[in-house]
Amino acid sequence: MKLSIIIVSWNVRELLVQNLAQLGSLMRPDFPLEVFVVDNASNDGTTKMVRERFAWVHLMINDWNAGFAKAVNQALHLAKGDAILLLNPDMRVGNFVLDATYKMLMEDMTIGVLGVQLRDDKGEIVRSVRRDPKPLDQLAILFKLPHLFKKIVNKYLAKDVDLTQSQDAEQVRGSFFAFRRELTASIGFFDERFFLWFEEVDFCKRVRKAGLRVRYRADLVCTDFVGRSFAQVSVWRKQRIFLTSMIKYLWKWRFNW
Repeated sequence: MKLSIIIVSWNVRELLVQNLAQLGSLMRPDFPLEVFVVDNASNDGTTKMVRERFAWVHLMINDWNAGFAKAVNQALHLAKGDAILLLNPDMRVGNFVLDATYKMLMEDMTIGVLGVQLRDDKGEIVRSVRRDPKPLDQLAILFKLPHLFKKIVNKYLAKDVDLTQSQDAEQVRGSFFAFRRELTASIGFFDERFFLWFEEVDFCKRVRKAGLRVRYRADLVCTDFVGRSFAQVSVWRKQRIFLTSMIKYLWKWRFNW
């Protein structure tokens, strides 16, 4: 098995249909891959749809919303691919992206995590590269200060980075997040203390701490419909989840004050 694709799903049935149909069309005998869908208690008929229309998918069903990190780990323990790709349910994978991702991870052992250029449904580039979070920029986001001071978090958001050029990064967006399966033996699985947000940030930090690179490839392009699942969550719950994950991340990486 060359590649294991893990999709964590929550109430985005129609977008997941399109995603899985696209992945099915990319399957070839000479490039064996497997697809896991871990469903976090969707109530929109997602699991029934996957069973009926995509029998080749490994469907894992949680009867509660386990969050992203835990759901990913559930599939990671069963994955057999040499490489792992975490893929959001609201994504469309471009032609040749899977082959190129696998090839780069297998040929360049200095790369720990690989991300690609993401474009939204209007063709605009999604800002998928950021720098490590620090207390002040995270507090600025929490208190919505960028609405008043537009450039206050530009450094954190890597607004100066040209996303049309391939380069090393500090972190890449979790929508398309690839790494070798063997990496979990050295740096561990995703930290399940994070329900949502900061889990891929933490993973990238651990990868770099282990002496490996986080690489962004601008020549590989996927479509990201950007947060359609999380758009269903209330603003107050989003704030609470963000704040909780932010505190856990900063505490873990010794910003104790």
